Amino acid sequence: MPFIGGILTVAFGIIAVGATLFYQYQPTDTSAIKSQESQSEQANAIQENSGYQIVSVDVKSDGFSQENIEVKAGVPTKINFIKHTGYTCIRSVQSKDLGIDVYLEKGDNFITLKDLKPGTYNFNCGMYMYYGTITVV
Repeated sequence: MPFIGGILTVAFGIIAVGATLFYQYQPTDTSAIKSQESQSEQANAIQENSGYQIVSVDVKSDGFSQENIEVKAGVPTKINFIKHTGYTCIRSVQSKDLGIDVYLEKGDNFITLKDLKPGTYNFNCGMYMYYGTITVV
């Protein structure tokens, strides 16, 4: 009898872990996520607001949607790294060139950069799997 109980316990554990992993990586409302992605793609263009240039970058499961950002030199810049879901391996964004290392929450994550000099600056996810550049002209 203990043998059957052990088998049932292991089987239940495998099913529970599998179901948890399956549902963890499923979007709760795909139409809402697609709508958000569509809106943020339209907002990816540089906006100027209150003396800042604002750039939006979507953080997706396969990297940054806008890998190469171009901004104007001498204008304070806000980059919004937008995570639509918490289920992505990109948990932070870093740049040794700019001295940033920021943990990304679900939703908007603004990083303010001031006094950017012309040049190209690199950024990456915390695991160095996904990369991008900020070109200042």
